[in-house]
Amino acid sequence: MSATDRTAAVIPYGRRAGVTLVELLVVVAIVAALIGLLLPAVQSAREAARRSRCIANLKQLSLACLAHEDSRGELPSGGWGGAWTGDPDRGFGERQPGGWVFGVLPWVEQGGLRDLGAGMADAEAKADLAITRLTTPIPLFNCPSRRPGGVFPLKPGVDFWVVAVPTSVRRRPEAVARGDYAANMGSGTPPHHYRSGGSFTPASLGDMMTSAEWLASFGPDLDGVIFRRSGIRLADMTDGTSKTYLVGEKYLDPAKMANGTSDDDDQSLYSGFDRDMARVGCVPPYRDQAGFDPKDVHGGYPVPLAYGSGHPTTCGIAMADGSVRSVDYTIDPAIHRGLSSRNDGQVE
Repeated sequence: MSATDRTAAVIPYGRRAGVTLVELLVVVAIVAALIGLLLPAVQSAREAARRSRCIANLKQLSLACLAHEDSRGELPSGGWGGAWTGDPDRGFGERQPGGWVFGVLPWVEQGGLRDLGAGMADAEAKADLAITRLTTPIPLFNCPSRRPGGVFPLKPGVDFWVVAVPTSVRRRPEAVARGDYAANMGSGTPPHHYRSGGSFTPASLGDMMTSAEWLASFGPDLDGVIFRRSGIRLADMTDGTSKTYLVGEKYLDPAKMANGTSDDDDQSLYSGFDRDMARVGCVPPYRDQAGFDPKDVHGGYPVPLAYGSGHPTTCGIAMADGSVRSVDYTIDPAIHRGLSSRNDGQVE
């Protein structure tokens, strides 16, 4: 047998050069390492985009509040109480049960939504249209880092007085729209701490009460800019509009957002004065954390209602001059409290 024949006999017919299992595993490990390096950068870029959108939302909301002040002579009222929702026939002042979101609807291109049921004498039919409003989400009021738009269920025992003129009608929709931004009610320190806005049946009882009677029932006016039956002007902010919070992101428990079981996220986007709709500065802002409640850390009462967000290090808060700040969760407590009061004499 020749040398060529012997070589052919040693090399099996049809064998081809290929990749071994070890080589394949090395390639897979390298690709996994590259993905591990790139994924945080991709996630960071996505969060930056969501953060920019959230800041833009706050900017638009602050400008809407300022347009309200320019048109009506005062910032939107905080409304009566959480169980009330807006009534288009009650104007924009202290007779309006609905909260600040209802008040700014004409300035965020939602005037038609605000006017649902306007001028109707049939209370039940008007209530049906009010329910339509309650169940209508507006993307502008939701932070893209936290939750999508849509409606969220009501927990047991929560319902709304949805018509205030001429007759009050109580209704309970299965789910309502909610928002991620809250107005600045003030420092939250006594005597300016949070007290429920209250609800009245029928609505005429609320109309018949004098301002002194409202104060006697629910405590003194607060030192923020939007609160129960408020009518604050820019001129009332003696600390300066650039030194006073207007609207900011609010802290929420992410484990309770979907089912509406948290006391500070159980009303509607269009409700009157309630912890859902306003926040204070006596406690620092917090990043959303499941199972955490700021009141358990800060003494329980007066109820601390913190600003906060789903963002990693900061939350956004719009100032009364229309600018928007990224407020660090580690902000000095005294500065944070001072920026929440319109007239405490503290300027940053």
